[in-house]
Amino acid sequence: MKVAIVGLGLIGGSIALALKKSTRGSELTIIGIPRREETLKEALEKTIIDEGTIDLKKGVSDADVVFICTPISLVTQIIDEIGHSLKPGAIVTDVASSKESIVAKAESLLPPEVFFVGGHPMAGREKVKLAAAESGLFKDRIYILTPTKKSDRHAVKALTDLITLLGAKILKLDPVEHDRVVAAISHMPLAISAALVNTIAEHKHHQKEMVTCASTGFRDTTRIASGDPALGIDMFLTNNEAVLEMIDEFKSALTRLEAAIREHDTDAIAKLLKQAQNFRDDIYR
Repeated sequence: MKVAIVGLGLIGGSIALALKKSTRGSELTIIGIPRREETLKEALEKTIIDEGTIDLKKGVSDADVVFICTPISLVTQIIDEIGHSLKPGAIVTDVASSKESIVAKAESLLPPEVFFVGGHPMAGREKVKLAAAESGLFKDRIYILTPTKKSDRHAVKALTDLITLLGAKILKLDPVEHDRVVAAISHMPLAISAALVNTIAEHKHHQKEMVTCASTGFRDTTRIASGDPALGIDMFLTNNEAVLEMIDEFKSALTRLEAAIREHDTDAIAKLLKQAQNFRDDIYR
């Protein structure tokens, strides 16, 4: 099986490494298709891929499976560009964190003999370059697939089997459901983290002392604010409806806490904090 990976950053590089080190690694040929010659050279020197090119159409022409691991805003553009270069029976998937619009466009753009199944690994880091890639990035992590009524069941099965080699746990969701879920647990944390950091960055008094005193609580709460802003822009603009709904819900939750603090309502504060503690502990027990 030939697997082409368009985009060799953290996710694309980690998929390549995980597949090569999997139980079927010797049966797979990993083709890397980065944008830059320097990245291609690095990937070949580190044996992250078996072969590669920066020629997009050439790179995917003989692939059985194509992973598109680029910024969200480029996914459908690439699908449109490669559609007629793919061989019949090829499977195309992506790793974007927004799904509804991408899945709909992909299914309309690709030829009928080429199959698309949306994907989104729930794994990542603030550093998104190839140097950060690692084979264990997906181990025991959720990897969401978003098949629709139009999806070919054999393609879904083949892609599921391939992704299982990454060590990930497959979860299948409807694209719309995916976007609502991810808005809450992935996109919103970035919004909150960025807003908290900017609250300090724009504070007019005692900012220097705040920065000096910032310790693990602030660091851990705001970790994802260190990510690439371009990724955040893509998240918020391609999933804006669901993100805005979650921002409204977050403001309501914050308002309830604000009211309890303002009224010195010990019982209400305790109830809200205990609810948060119990729910979070249940998730990460």
